[in-house]
Amino acid sequence: QGVMLAKAESGHQVEATACLLPEGTHILVLIESAMGLEAAPEIARAEGTFRLVFGSGDFRRDTGMSDSPMAMAYARSRLVITSRAARLPGPIDGPTLSDDPEVLKREAELTRSMGMTGKLCMTGERASYANVALSPNSTDVDWAEGVIDRLGEDGRNVRDGSDLPNLAKAKKVTELARMFGIGRSR
Repeated sequence: QGVMLAKAESGHQVEATACLLPEGTHILVLIESAMGLEAAPEIARAEGTFRLVFGSGDFRRDTGMSDSPMAMAYARSRLVITSRAARLPGPIDGPTLSDDPEVLKREAELTRSMGMTGKLCMTGERASYANVALSPNSTDVDWAEGVIDRLGEDGRNVRDGSDLPNLAKAKKVTELARMFGIGRSR
């Protein structure tokens, strides 16, 4: 259904790859270097790009940055903003290299807090932590459905400037909940 293009540093690389694949093949593009991060807007808009993926380990190796959340915040934020500007789904964060449940939980929550919508996982056991952190919980769903009930699916009851962003977020939450089969808690 798709391929992952490693170490991308230009939109041309994505387009050249797309030309070699069957039409419509999804290309997940790994951003793994300073050059790749600087070219992220071009890469995101390249024909064939389906989603950006943060190759955090190779990125740290290339830049000499630590793996602390503060050190990696700019790179993650840039990928989130670039994805949104290019109308791509939210980017996928790099993997957690620990099997410690507390570390897996903390890093998956960081992924979500940074606005990323997926996480690479090295094992199936690690995926459950990312799935929990990145999926809406029943409280999120209740909030979202309450906002939609109050404002109307079409926004007919919008009253002030904060209503439209809340309605948009509520719609995203309910769509994710539908995809993951998560219902209201009440």
